[in-house]
Amino acid sequence: MKVILCDDLSKVGLAGEVKVVSDGYARNFLLPRKLALIATAPNLKRWESEKHVRQIKGEHDLSSAKEVAARLETIVVDVEALGGREGHLFGSITSQTIAESLLEKGISLDKKSIVLEKPIKSLGEYQVTVRLHPQVNALLKVNVRSKAS
Repeated sequence: MKVILCDDLSKVGLAGEVKVVSDGYARNFLLPRKLALIATAPNLKRWESEKHVRQIKGEHDLSSAKEVAARLETIVVDVEALGGREGHLFGSITSQTIAESLLEKGISLDKKSIVLEKPIKSLGEYQVTVRLHPQVNALLKVNVRSKAS
């Protein structure tokens, strides 16, 4: 089945491309989730007419992501956690913990945009990547300190 992709999909294609996919994949996954449209003449015409609006929205999203990235580069997030004598934590610092600390500083981010290869389990200062847009990544400094008990 020929479909027009509405969003970028890994291993399938970019938004706006016309792709041939299996009927089941289109009917059961792409179409119900509104990730694609059936490639008919009216849908192709509608997609072309909406292209300009999507382009302007994409440029606005990119510029706002760059602004947030510049703000994140200047911030140091302090996270307090219970730790032992040798600097090991009794728990771990996850992307959820970092997102909550950022919220206290007035920046609302989804925990999925904070990229941690593995949870932080010791005291110290870390550089954490934040993926704000497919083209914009920011480095955030996270300082993990021992909580006075």
